[in-house]
Amino acid sequence: MLSSCPVELPQRFGWLKSGRFLRLLSALVAFAVLAGILYNAVMIDRVPPTCTLQVSSMAGNDLAMTMTSINVTFSEEVRRDTAERAFSMTETVTGKPAVEGTFHWEGRKLIFTPSAKLPVSTGFHVHIAPGIEDVSGNAQGGTQDIDFTTVGPPKVASVVPAPDTGSVPIDAPVQITFDRIMDTHTVIEGLTLKPDITYQASWSGLVLTLAPIRPMEYGTTYTVSIGDPAVDTDGTKLPLYTMSFKTVGLGLQVKSLVPAPNVNGASIRSQIAVTFDAPIDPTSIAGAIAMTPPVSGSIQAISLPNDSSPSSLATATSAGAGPNVLVFTPDNSLKPDTTYSVTLSSTVKRTDGQVAEGQTWRFITGNPAANALNQIAFISHVSGVDNVWLMNPDGSNQREITSELVPVSGYDISGDGTTIAYGAGGVVKTMALSGDNLATLTPGGDFEYAPTFTPDGTGLIVGRRDGKGVDLGYWRYPLVTGADIKQVAPDGAPGPGSVALPADGLTGLPGMSSWAPRAALTPDGKTMLFARGADDEIEVVDTSGVNKPITLSLRGNSRPVWVQSDGSFYLTASSDQGATWACWRVTPAGSATECGAATTDVASSGGGLALIVKAGDGSYHLAYAAVAGGLSTPLTSDPSFSEAAPSFSPNGSAIAFGRVSSQSPGVSAGIWTIDTDGTGLTILTTDGASPRWIP
Repeated sequence: MLSSCPVELPQRFGWLKSGRFLRLLSALVAFAVLAGILYNAVMIDRVPPTCTLQVSSMAGNDLAMTMTSINVTFSEEVRRDTAERAFSMTETVTGKPAVEGTFHWEGRKLIFTPSAKLPVSTGFHVHIAPGIEDVSGNAQGGTQDIDFTTVGPPKVASVVPAPDTGSVPIDAPVQITFDRIMDTHTVIEGLTLKPDITYQASWSGLVLTLAPIRPMEYGTTYTVSIGDPAVDTDGTKLPLYTMSFKTVGLGLQVKSLVPAPNVNGASIRSQIAVTFDAPIDPTSIAGAIAMTPPVSGSIQAISLPNDSSPSSLATATSAGAGPNVLVFTPDNSLKPDTTYSVTLSSTVKRTDGQVAEGQTWRFITGNPAANALNQIAFISHVSGVDNVWLMNPDGSNQREITSELVPVSGYDISGDGTTIAYGAGGVVKTMALSGDNLATLTPGGDFEYAPTFTPDGTGLIVGRRDGKGVDLGYWRYPLVTGADIKQVAPDGAPGPGSVALPADGLTGLPGMSSWAPRAALTPDGKTMLFARGADDEIEVVDTSGVNKPITLSLRGNSRPVWVQSDGSFYLTASSDQGATWACWRVTPAGSATECGAATTDVASSGGGLALIVKAGDGSYHLAYAAVAGGLSTPLTSDPSFSEAAPSFSPNGSAIAFGRVSSQSPGVSAGIWTIDTDGTGLTILTTDGASPRWIP
């Protein structure tokens, strides 16, 4: 039976009712509660992940390499899919769609690698969106961002010796420091040092050292160039870099040699010329030049022609008069396709008695041409002075045609390809392409420039100044008997000073120099359109002299062309004093109409035109219009180059043109050809300018 009566605990359990037990029990309960709280706080993850961003490949100056990746390092393990979804990378300025790439994990590090090399000089923004979860499900609430900019093209940071330094020891190494790690193989391949020396190249990080194995020449200017195909380790192209320095002098020093050392294709009618840095004693020159194979000839001390003053014709000079050029003139033409070795003895003295150091150099002659038909003529400094050269359309068989000791400033070749007219030092000459029948047209004491053949080949137009520089206008020389020299324009001739033209005739400016031919004539030769050498104004001239010249409200600095199918002249000109340029159509009557985009040179073939057009980046590129005055199509677009002087092949299917570096517009980047459909881009030479595809 059950009882409802209270039951007393046995006495031995009475301690359960004691105050001490109850206090102990309360403490145990409190401890258990605290332990639960601590376990929840310590053992259960409630903290969201954090991360840091880093660009993997930096080039210094807070710039990133173009072949780089982005590292995202998390504070703990995260759910990778949430991290990859939160990552984005965009261009800062353009706002283009997110950069595509791939993800790779190394522990807690997420590595994003773009699928393609990043463009140079471009800003990027990397963003980590909220929502990245750790393995416990805790989500990141904030964002992470980083901005960076990629490097520009690689460049030369410094050079020892510094550019334009003089008195450099002849055994001094050249140290070239780049702004980043370069592809050493392509840098060496793209490096030239002229005049040639034998050196050993070595690398130490960013520094390339060129140590001469044999001493350089005394008092010589050396030019170091690094260009194509030099790239950095990311494959970014190094823009053409050029610098020069001069070695220490030793008494009388040689400034230049003609033909230049190692030139191939020199004219068989070349004189051997040594220009010194000071006047030489004519009594010390006997037997100073010897050649192998042996060549007989005469030796003189002269002063070179200089068209800046009236009394500047090159003549033999008596002792004590101060000539600084030693010239050896062979009695007969040199043998074609022959290597000649020239030795300059150490007997030549300066007027104060100091002696020049002896030296030896070699050159190879070319083979004269009977005519220039389907050949490309061009001006080149490769022989030591600007002269006209000729080559096949594929660049082979390059040989020197003229053999002047002062720069050829302009030339023209007759339509039958057999005769060349050229100006050098203010004197115009004509010559058969073979080198025979050399004739000087310019009267003594006058200066003449810009020779242009009439279409029928019976006359030659030149600009003339007298010995005092007075403008005598333009004149027509008859090239057949029975006709008189006559003036065709009263003024506008180029001024003196052509001997100061830089190498290859490149002034570093668009267009042609004022001493180059800048005229075109109608097929009957009765009307001439030309850019005046005096002021670049465009003028229409009646060569018969019946009508006065018509001066248009245009300025131009290149040669116009006659387009027979349109019965008009075409040229690039400016109607606002050079602020803007365009292609213009001018009728023989002098009516001028703007007809499209163009900046400098123009050429024609049939009804088509080749034009030079300025790009948005400031470089100049070749374009082709199938119809004169019609829309043109760009044929070239490489911003590393600017193009000039286009000239059509005889059948009109290809165009020859000159190139310069966009960053060094006064330095030739060679003669090139391209088909009119934009294919077949080919380099023919690494030097030269003003190409003409004959006829």
